[in-house]
Amino acid sequence: MRETSEKNFAIKYKNEGCSYSEIAKIMGISRSSAINLCVYKTKSNKKKSGPKFKICKASQLRLKRKISATQAEGSKVNSPKLIKECALKASVSTVQRYLRRTGLKYKRLPHRIYLSEGHKSKRMQFAKSRISENFNWERTIFSDEKRFSLDGPDDWRSYMPKTMTNYHTKRQCGGGSVMVWMMAMPNGLLSFKIMKSNINSDEYVKLLAESVVPIIKLNYTDNWYFQEDNAPVHKSRKVQDFMKKSGISVLEWPARSPDLNIVEDCWKTISDLVYDGKQFDNKKDLVQKITNVIYHLNRNERNKVINLYKAIRGRLCVVLEKQGDLYNR
Repeated sequence: MRETSEKNFAIKYKNEGCSYSEIAKIMGISRSSAINLCVYKTKSNKKKSGPKFKICKASQLRLKRKISATQAEGSKVNSPKLIKECALKASVSTVQRYLRRTGLKYKRLPHRIYLSEGHKSKRMQFAKSRISENFNWERTIFSDEKRFSLDGPDDWRSYMPKTMTNYHTKRQCGGGSVMVWMMAMPNGLLSFKIMKSNINSDEYVKLLAESVVPIIKLNYTDNWYFQEDNAPVHKSRKVQDFMKKSGISVLEWPARSPDLNIVEDCWKTISDLVYDGKQFDNKKDLVQKITNVIYHLNRNERNKVINLYKAIRGRLCVVLEKQGDLYNR
């Protein structure tokens, strides 16, 4: 096969008015070779033969329209659903191949807190007022609850060889979990309590009386604020009456704002350490691991919590820049 450069030279000479004989003489080839270089196109490699794609063009168009409409509704897009709604005579794997060809990828949707314009407005008001009055965060105690599961987190990931297969056991019934309440203090210490069940008003009042009021008054005497979210148990009349009698100044907190609560960051650190290891067989082992992790943080990594306190003002500034949207995703 002649090189492409020879073909280009032959075509160039032909366009300049040279005859095939003259081109052959200039290039030192036969006249038939000169004709072939100028006239015949290079044959492309023949595509590999294989089975025809089972979804016709009309069905592909229906699929495309259905996918766009389903995505606009915010509904799930999957193969069985498309086969049923588009009346396709194709298998699930065939439709999956089509979806991959169009650049779609089947993946899990991350959860995100929905904020209405009203929520964003109140978050901005909260940020503006706390920044303008130079609110004393060093006299604020943050609190939150979290449930730890024996099955581990929903999204457990680790790098491993492609040939290696690893599993986390999933209990079908009665998996078991532990509810933990915790508060973060400006000195970097974390105080926590393992709850035996879901927290109701009576148990929350008991928790405040035994684990919050004595600790805070011992360390901060007066002029301190207690942060809690807007869970129904926190807003019950019994809890509110106890707050007033005990002199607890509750920080007014905007709805749907876990991104501003530094305890959420503490939970992330604790969860990473608690679930970094083998899966738990019983609640006793899980409680012991949670206890050990929090004790470790209190002994060795109090600066992490202290730095979170220092960064609160910066978070509020980011919320203002984002017009009340979440500080992070």
